[in-house]
Amino acid sequence: MAGTTMLLVAGAVLGLLAAFHYPRQAVWLLLLWVPVQGWMQLNVFNDSSATVLIYEFLIIGIYLVFAARWLGSPTFGPPRVIWLALPFVVWTLLLTPRSVEEHGPLLTLVGLRTYLLPLPLVWIGYRAFETRRQVEDVGWLIMLQLAVIAGVAALQFAGVTSMSGSIFEVPVGFGLAGILRPPGTFSAAGHYGMYLLLSIPLAFGLLGLGVPVWKRLGFGIGLAGATIGLMVNTQRATIVLLAVILPLILILARRRRAVAHAVIALAVVAAGSVIGAQVAGQAFLFRVNSIAGDARNTLSISSERYRDALRTPLLGGGLGIASPGVARLFAPAFAQRTLEGMSIKPAEAFMAALIYQTGVPGLLLFYLFIAAIMYRGLEALRACRRTDLGLLAAAIVGFEAAICLQSWAYDPLHYPPSRVLFWLWAGVLLGLPRLAATAAVQESAAIPRRAPVPMRRLVRPPRPSTERPRRVTSSHRR
Repeated sequence: MAGTTMLLVAGAVLGLLAAFHYPRQAVWLLLLWVPVQGWMQLNVFNDSSATVLIYEFLIIGIYLVFAARWLGSPTFGPPRVIWLALPFVVWTLLLTPRSVEEHGPLLTLVGLRTYLLPLPLVWIGYRAFETRRQVEDVGWLIMLQLAVIAGVAALQFAGVTSMSGSIFEVPVGFGLAGILRPPGTFSAAGHYGMYLLLSIPLAFGLLGLGVPVWKRLGFGIGLAGATIGLMVNTQRATIVLLAVILPLILILARRRRAVAHAVIALAVVAAGSVIGAQVAGQAFLFRVNSIAGDARNTLSISSERYRDALRTPLLGGGLGIASPGVARLFAPAFAQRTLEGMSIKPAEAFMAALIYQTGVPGLLLFYLFIAAIMYRGLEALRACRRTDLGLLAAAIVGFEAAICLQSWAYDPLHYPPSRVLFWLWAGVLLGLPRLAATAAVQESAAIPRRAPVPMRRLVRPPRPSTERPRRVTSSHRR
């Protein structure tokens, strides 16, 4: 055990050193790690508790690296909007002593980790890419990974399941109402649905870029895979939100070229739907038909949660008492809340849990930061609209809007992947105008220019004299 621990520590130190020399590549690795972490937990580590923190250690290491690089170069500095998170951070820290006194330091630390740790990801996303080419390349890798995840989900739905922990076998999915809801490479079926909520709009945006055919083919494969995964996973909230935000993305993009690319993306979605129907047609239709009943049930439960949360409207009930992972700690506050019959479930009510822990002021200050990010994101969209990055910017704005809506009833900002991807891609959006300007300068410099034609210097002829000839006087004659 000691040897394994030392090996992990040595690997962490080496990874930190590598990240210092290649900080942006470390962020790209995080983007590719989060979607497969659940697979690694269940199949490699055979664990579903402690190993969930791996991505958080990666995030902390990236924070340290970017902070160190910022001290030496302003090109790693944060966007100005990040400072608008300070009111929420200060309010949360002011609640910390009271929370420690009432619930203990461990539970308080869980609450601080839940709400404060992800916020600087906006800064990391803002500096994650230096050029537009890097966005294309990383996006291409994400799309290919998306197709692989869809293949895993389809195998899970087909019944190729195992709990043996072997890396070569597919872990069992989540059964609900007689239907297998596969998690793909995630640790839970709902987390896969949240990932699809980002991936489908992201594929739309990437298809709007002017890229070589082989990259466009990769984007199309990813979108088709995401469509198949959506039908196999059948998370109803994702289906409803996509139906809302995809038209919104087209409205935000506006430009004729962006709309044309979006129509091509819809054709890819239709092709993926045909394949998905062959895999999970009946299950998908069953879940779609149950959306109306699920919506009524969700509204009823949500109203109960917010009534519970408003029992302590000013200061909240204490940090950590409605955070993910609190049940594993067997915290007294969690047990007491359960005995009292309170209906707040940290797995399904982000905003209610936020009010319950930080009060209404905490909610308002949190939304101040969210509103600032959304406003700056719309400014970035306007700056990119005349470029081929406009559809990508509109797609990220649509994803942000979907997560904000979903957070009132569910948990997208409590768990990965959306707990990471929401803040990270919000930062990427803020950096897109910089990438567009850099690309425009590079294209202008790449245009061949004709050498100037040498011109002869024109010499103006002397002007004729207008003076009259002098008359010779008699004195001169002499």
